[in-house]
Amino acid sequence: MTRDPIDNFIEQMGFMTQEDGLPRIAGQILGYLIIEGEPRTLAEITEALKISKASASTNCRHLADKGALRRVATIGSRADSYQAVTNPAENMLSGMAQRFRNRAELMEQSAREFPADRRGAQERVSEFAEFFRASADFLDDWNARAQRRGLKTEQPT
Repeated sequence: MTRDPIDNFIEQMGFMTQEDGLPRIAGQILGYLIIEGEPRTLAEITEALKISKASASTNCRHLADKGALRRVATIGSRADSYQAVTNPAENMLSGMAQRFRNRAELMEQSAREFPADRRGAQERVSEFAEFFRASADFLDDWNARAQRRGLKTEQPT
């Protein structure tokens, strides 16, 4: 029996996000919304994926916070609708770069306040912060190259 390729893609998206430490349902939702291409209400998502509304709501909000989805208002409806952004991976990487920069800054601030007799600890924390800063720069460079190649992108809101 041949599996439906659409269902297979949605399922594989779930497994991929699960491998990255995120809920499998989040990946399935993202896969479903990429396939659909248009905004879908939580009710439509829950029906299509056979998941609870609470799980759909929680995971949609999480994906929106990560820059993979955007909440869409529909005139005349109070229901939340979500749509996959044009290029979810790039938006998620942009968000990751910003989080890495924030972490580096917080680490540096902490290290500057270490007492003088903890110089070794200060250096180790500063090196760790530099890893996050360099990683953020790498992610930004990658996104810039992708945009120069003409990949569709949009900035997270």
